[in-house]
Formats: sequence, C-alpha cells, structure tokens
Amino acid sequence: MAAAQVTARRHGLAQVATLAQWAAARAALGRGLPVEAADRLAPLIGPGPGRGHFAVWMLAVPCFVEAAVLAGRPAEARPAVAEFARWAACGADPHASAQLARCHALLAPPDQAHALFTRALDRHDESGGDFERARTALLFGRWLRRRRRLREARDRLSAALVGFERCGAGVWAEQTRAELRAHGAASRAGGPSGLTRLTPQQLRIARRVADGATNREIAQSLAVSTRTVDYHLRNVYAALGVRSRVELARLVEQGEKTAAHP
Repeated sequence: MAAAQVTARRHGLAQVATLAQWAAARAALGRGLPVEAADRLAPLIGPGPGRGHFAVWMLAVPCFVEAAVLAGRPAEARPAVAEFARWAACGADPHASAQLARCHALLAPPDQAHALFTRALDRHDESGGDFERARTALLFGRWLRRRRRLREARDRLSAALVGFERCGAGVWAEQTRAELRAHGAASRAGGPSGLTRLTPQQLRIARRVADGATNREIAQSLAVSTRTVDYHLRNVYAALGVRSRVELARLVEQGEKTAAHP
C-alpha cells in the first residue's frame, strides 16, 4: 500500500492515493490499532488541500468515526458524521444508512446507543453485505460486554465472527475471537446443549431445516417472509457455531436424541 501511495502521488492520481490511505487505515482498524487508523484518516476527511478524493471520502468517514471513538477522540468525528448524513440521505449508497446509524450509535450516550446499534443491524439486513454487518455486530457486542450485558454480547460477537469468517476477513475474525475470549465464552458454541440457547422461533426454524425444508417452505409453514427466515437462520448459525445446513441438521439430531434419552 505504501508503494501504491508513492506511485499515485507521483502521477497525480488523487483517487488511487486516497484509496491506498483508506485501505491502510482499515487494515490498522482490523489489527486493533485505532489510533493509527484515526491518524491516517484524519487528513482525508478534514478541510483543506489534504482532503481525499470525494468518492473515497465517503468510504473513509465510517472508518474514521469508529477509529476516533475507539481511540478516545470522539469530538473529532462529529463534524464528519453531519456531512456523511447528507450523503446517506441521497440514497446513492445502499450501505450508507446502516453505516450512519452505526456512527450515531458510537457517538451516542448509553441510553440511546442500544437502539441505534439495533437500527443499524436492521438496515444492514435490508442492504446486505456480510462484512459491514459483522463490523457493526462486533462494535455492538463490544459495547454490550463493557456494560455487562453478557448474553446479548455473546450473541452479537458470535454473529460477527460468523460474518467475518464467511467473507474471509481473517484479522477481523481474530479480533472478534479476542473479544469472545475476554467475554469468557468459547468462540464456538457447539454441542447439543447449544439448542437451549435458541429462541422458540429459532428452534422451530432449526428443526425444519433439519427436516430438509427450504427457506421458502419454512416461511410458508410459519406464515413469515423468507427474509425473516434468513435472518433467524443466520442468528441460529451464530448461536450454535455452525456454517451449513448439514452441520445444523446434525446438531439438531444430536440434541433431540439427548432430550429423548437424557
């Protein structure tokens, strides 16, 4: 990335140079180095000639807000959020609304942050994208763990881990595992007893999957949308630490046998 920045500056390629700086900052965030990330991003989003290319600036703002808050410098992030909100309102970027809600959650007082994190996750479900949703779930889980809301924190962190692993974001997955270790929970639920952690609706869906039903068939039988089934199924995967319908079916079968023959 350093070579890309040098070459881009030499040839006057502002967009490429800004992309390289943003990528280096996001890599620092993934490694758990928010101060380095904030320092790299601050020149790109501030006023003046150092500001990055507009197209990349909008990518950089959510990363800068996260980095600044984690670095203990939230005041630096607030002006950028106001401008990002105007961009999100245009509707040109399907992920911007969820990212904006995440930014507001990071900067909000504790009595408002929970609702904003929840709103961000809902909007991620509408726009799609495993990586951005996993980042929000990680931040939400960290926030919950620090407030001793341990069961909810574990669920959010487990969902983040599944998302990062699904899209191959190794350093982010390792950061999430570290949060789970700090939480005192295993990074994989595993075992038949994990079924007891599912909600009644999640358990119904898990059992239907084990019977071989498709998401559409499950939705019809439960009188819900396929999107709702998909949402619950992702949470089931996260709670049980499985990655496929085959693994889920095997776990349900083991759980049912244990329940029948304790």
